Amino acid sequence: MIKTSSEFWLRITVVIFFVGIILLVPSILFPFAISLILSILLTPIAEFIHKGIVKIGLKRFPYDLSIGISFITFIAILYLMIIHSLLPFITEAKLFLNSLSAALEEIQSVVPVLIEKYDMRFVPPEMQQLVSNIVNYIGTYTLRIAQFSLVAIFSVASTLIEMIAVPFITFYMMKKGSTFKNAIASLFPVQYQSHLTRLMEEMYGMLCAYVRGQLILSVLMAFVTFLGMIVLGIPYPLVIGLLAGVVELIPIIGPIVGAIPPMLLGLLQSSSVMIKVIIFYVIVQQLDAHIIMPKLMGSVIKVHPVAIIAGVLIGGHLYGIIGMMAAVPVLAIVQVIIRHMWFYDYYKVVN
Repeated sequence: MIKTSSEFWLRITVVIFFVGIILLVPSILFPFAISLILSILLTPIAEFIHKGIVKIGLKRFPYDLSIGISFITFIAILYLMIIHSLLPFITEAKLFLNSLSAALEEIQSVVPVLIEKYDMRFVPPEMQQLVSNIVNYIGTYTLRIAQFSLVAIFSVASTLIEMIAVPFITFYMMKKGSTFKNAIASLFPVQYQSHLTRLMEEMYGMLCAYVRGQLILSVLMAFVTFLGMIVLGIPYPLVIGLLAGVVELIPIIGPIVGAIPPMLLGLLQSSSVMIKVIIFYVIVQQLDAHIIMPKLMGSVIKVHPVAIIAGVLIGGHLYGIIGMMAAVPVLAIVQVIIRHMWFYDYYKVVN
């Protein structure tokens, strides 16, 4: 039961506040989102370094230095990856996009040939046009996602001013994470502050588990796909592997879209190669859905699949590929907020 109208409007205000930020100021949130992801990834490294140094006898070793060492380690790994992988990747990416475009053109030209070959002239012209439009749409959308995934890697310079703030925001998030929670909670009446703090702790814990699990999953899928393409003899395995890792961030729809380019490239060789590629992706996705993801994610994200699909479609319509990638964590956060705000009296009694 909601005891007073003030409590009801407080709940409405909190939900509108968070949803409004997500919908109205995504560009402002971008550096904060990047900083949050980096802090989630680097905090365990900094804590591991700090605990290790304290154990060997340096009990007054500053935690700030541990954060600095974790930053240097991350930058060094990133630098080595760029130096050893960037140039061959750029060359392969250009060839990949050209080959993908050629494959789409060839498949589009095959549709009328198949209709003639298998005597499908009795099929209504509208149905033939529908099939052709579906092929064109799938091909165009797949090419668009592939281009985005590859071009996004080189587009950091366009957001350089925003990215300059990221290291500083990340540092303070890692050092004073609890201070942020207390500062936000202090904006609300005292009787709600402890509950809001627990709300933010649950949201942060959910985000930590999701981001770390999703990163491991994306890297694993990229590596497995890279090896699979080499074994199957599909060209451009490096690009296809990276594409598989990126689209893995888009739930449900992403892996399906990521399988289309290697299928098209396999079809250019022979139909049997394409079938092998399909079998490979089916096996990998089954392992991903039923073994790997449950182990990494557990029951962290409790969002209905229909809600996930709707969120991905809405996110894609509003903010493109980035919106599709952010759909699941945003849905989970909104779900947590609504559950806490609307069932506040239950949480108050339990606690």
